[in-house]
Amino acid sequence: MRFVGRYELRDRVGEGAMAEVWRAYDPGIDRVMAIKLLKQEYCRNPDYCHRFVREAKAAGALAHPSIVTIYDVGEADGVPYIAMELLDGSPLDQVLAATGKLPVDQVLAIGTQLASALSYAHLSGVIHRDIKPSNMMLSRDGRSLKILDFGIARVAEAEPRDQTRIGEVLGTPRYMSPEQALGQTLDGRSDLFSVGVVLYETITGTPAFTAASPATLALQITQTSPPAIATLAPHCPGGLRYIVDKLIARRPERRFADGADLGRALEREAKAYEAVQADAAGRSRYLPLQARLTLAMVAVTALALMFSIGTVLDRQYRAMERMAISSGSSIAAFVASNAALPAVENAAMPPIERDWTPVQAFIAAAAKDSSVRWMTMVDSDGLIRGASDPAKLGTRYAAPRGEAVVHRGDNVTVSDIRLADGRDAFRFVHPILYAGRPFGVIEVSISKDELQAAAATTRNLLIALGLIVLAVVGGVSFTVAKLLARPVRRLKQAMRDAAMGDLDFRLSHHRRDEFGELFDGFNLFATAVQERLEAAERPSGGPRRIDATRLYTADVPSPAPVARQKRTA
Repeated sequence: MRFVGRYELRDRVGEGAMAEVWRAYDPGIDRVMAIKLLKQEYCRNPDYCHRFVREAKAAGALAHPSIVTIYDVGEADGVPYIAMELLDGSPLDQVLAATGKLPVDQVLAIGTQLASALSYAHLSGVIHRDIKPSNMMLSRDGRSLKILDFGIARVAEAEPRDQTRIGEVLGTPRYMSPEQALGQTLDGRSDLFSVGVVLYETITGTPAFTAASPATLALQITQTSPPAIATLAPHCPGGLRYIVDKLIARRPERRFADGADLGRALEREAKAYEAVQADAAGRSRYLPLQARLTLAMVAVTALALMFSIGTVLDRQYRAMERMAISSGSSIAAFVASNAALPAVENAAMPPIERDWTPVQAFIAAAAKDSSVRWMTMVDSDGLIRGASDPAKLGTRYAAPRGEAVVHRGDNVTVSDIRLADGRDAFRFVHPILYAGRPFGVIEVSISKDELQAAAATTRNLLIALGLIVLAVVGGVSFTVAKLLARPVRRLKQAMRDAAMGDLDFRLSHHRRDEFGELFDGFNLFATAVQERLEAAERPSGGPRRIDATRLYTADVPSPAPVARQKRTA
């Protein structure tokens, strides 16, 4: 069992060019952690040992969710070590080797976390100087990321003699900034360039710079731009492409000013990407403005008409029902009033002397109304004494079952029934009263045919009117959309021409609306871009010179040479 200080080393979990990483255990607080040990060959060089401990202590002062937590830094038996949290996940370079590239939403999430972590580190005076996929640990769910290995980080407030000297190059060549490859003074924008190179690789699946040797790689970084993202990853949104292109600009002043600016840009792009994805989920293919605006206006108008027509028809039908019920109730009351005296007289006679002929004649005459489906007069004994159907005379009355009562009024009950022929009708039941005493009932059924026919006529007329309104709205919307599309197409063509480098034109117009303001804004933008391009093309003191002796020539520092014994003659 091997110990480093009080830490028990259990098994090796990783190895880099200059250090090994072990899973370790701290018995003092019963915690499993990771221990990073400087390799023996570098322990012989005091400069490496001093830098490893000093700059790792500076990283230990950083406390951020996206930066690995440092527990302890020290030296045991001449070997510097860093005790840090043990992360559950995979290095980003291994993830990229397995997947090739990452989804856009994951790239945006990773970039936002990197921007936040580096913004915090830079404000704390620490520049990482070795941002690369192998120094980033991605969680198992692929959404959380932590920056590792601040082993060559530079601390702004360190003593000048301890800082990396100008002309001395540290870092991984493929992810270096141009100023880092040239050995120039660095600031936080150097780390942002490396972030751009990492994001480029996560989007396209290929490294931004692919030269074989460190020297040619440094020349490539300082003199050329990587292939356009659009050619390697057409799926990448334009906003994200712009952010990465800005990050990997060769001149630091053309990059984002700091990690906070980068984070805000990535957050805006993430929100825009979510909106675009939500919009694309509901839109299967491209539709021109004329079609979309016309369909939208017609759809909205159709919904409004459907609601309005439905409301009007419902209220009209209810009003017509109330009129039909009132009319039927009046008919039933009139028949009951006229049948009251014969019913009283017959009730006072013996059954053999009763005469219902006048009642039957009256019922037969009243039932001739076209809206009356049937009419029945029932005496106090429950026998039918008058009916529109003579075959029912003298039979016992049986009330229909399953009826739904729709109205109860003074001495009248109204039900909604379905007739034997399938038609709908109202059934009115009114008692025959005389001096407050009941002597039977009158039943009248009135068809709904006329009511339903009137409702159908109204419905058809309103639908026809709605179709006319839809046609008018569709035609007007298409015309308006066509007029709106003209200036949009004009501006679109102007922007395409400007993107191709043709800035020797301006948009002329006589508009006094928002499109006029938009044209004026484009003209101002084109003028500003043209002036900047012309200023950039003016001579500025001769071509840039590159000192090849300051270019990076090795991936890692060489081990300290072993002193050779002097050979004697």
